Amino acid sequence: AGLVTWVTMSYIVVVNPMILSAPDDDGSSPISFHAACRATCFSAAVASGFVGIAANLPFGLAAGMGLNSYLRYGMIGKMGMAPEAALACVFVQAVIFALLAASGIADRTQAMLPTALKSSITVAIGVFQAFVGFQLMGLIVKSDTTMVSLGDLTQPTLWLALTSTVLVAALFVRKVKGATILGIVFTALASNALGLQNARQPLGGPADAATLSGPGMYNLDFSSAMDDPQAFGTAVLCMLFIVVFDTAGVQHGIGQQAGLLDENGTLPGAKFAYLGSALGTAVGAVMGTSPVIIHNESCAGVQEGGRTGLCAVTTAVLFLCSPMLVPLIELIPPQATAPCLVLVGALMMTPIRDIDFMDLRLALPAFLTIVITPLAYSISAGIFAGIASYFVLGAVLRLAEVMEKAGESFGSAIFGESRRSPRREHTAMLMECC
Repeated sequence: AGLVTWVTMSYIVVVNPMILSAPDDDGSSPISFHAACRATCFSAAVASGFVGIAANLPFGLAAGMGLNSYLRYGMIGKMGMAPEAALACVFVQAVIFALLAASGIADRTQAMLPTALKSSITVAIGVFQAFVGFQLMGLIVKSDTTMVSLGDLTQPTLWLALTSTVLVAALFVRKVKGATILGIVFTALASNALGLQNARQPLGGPADAATLSGPGMYNLDFSSAMDDPQAFGTAVLCMLFIVVFDTAGVQHGIGQQAGLLDENGTLPGAKFAYLGSALGTAVGAVMGTSPVIIHNESCAGVQEGGRTGLCAVTTAVLFLCSPMLVPLIELIPPQATAPCLVLVGALMMTPIRDIDFMDLRLALPAFLTIVITPLAYSISAGIFAGIASYFVLGAVLRLAEVMEKAGESFGSAIFGESRRSPRREHTAMLMECC
């Protein structure tokens, strides 16, 4: 299970440094590829190992997609922050998140949500994961007209991925242990044997990361908080919002899939999962990478039987070795991990039965969570849409009840008890019938 989790997450070892080291207009990179690669692997190892040991949970943690783009193109690119100042924002966000986790505020925030909304988060993550899988295999592609459309069905990589999906599904049905890793190995070997194009291969430099020793350290520039407090505060709050809702939603969803939730629907050890994310983020900030979150690819490890921290510790050890394994990781094409994401996404549809779609007070927030997550390509955006709509709708209904009671009281005071509302007349008739 730990191996499967690492394999499905291994893309982050290459993709995250590529994003963070994207050159500026003058050709210089704000964060070097090698530094970002080491930071990505070491922060993931620290966070995953901590969660495995302290929380005994099978979660794989690493730098989050979306957060890395925000750091590189939003904070460093658009806001014009220096890399040291941007990484200082990441460190401050980690400290605040750790305080929220240690004080129990993060847990209490999650406890306020109804079971139906929590279940919708699990379903939304499954849909999002399947959508990513379809993109990786080329079944769904970008379209300028309709945003997304059906891919080129003549591509051999697509048919190899679909074949692997059927193979892994059959192995799942037959309850074969290691079905996920077998599917990944089959697809990787077939892809390389057939000479199919691999989007991870033409990178050139990453393999040299293993030859560099010692972690790179950045001198974080906290003075930018005084020079431009608005930009610094905005960046910290944006990252904090994403990390809180993303981490809370993913850990609950995976916990539900693994059957680790208690009778109250809470995940034992969730506080340490939050703290693991904060610890990994702080370490990553010093070394040069974006915030660390729980990866939804952990679902693949859970599907392989991962239920304890041993899974996370195994993933952590593999991340420590990842800088030396970059050339091997490059041989695993994206379409090799795509079938796992699609099938695990399908299996995460189970909690949808907990949602009462006849009750619009719960159905609408759940629907928005499930739909907006893949459409906005953001787990945190979908979670926020569902939570916001739940509380706004609840406030509107509560206000309507208060106004209705106030109106009835006012009417009774003016016209007397004989002028009762239709609802009260109907209730009185029911009482008489009883």
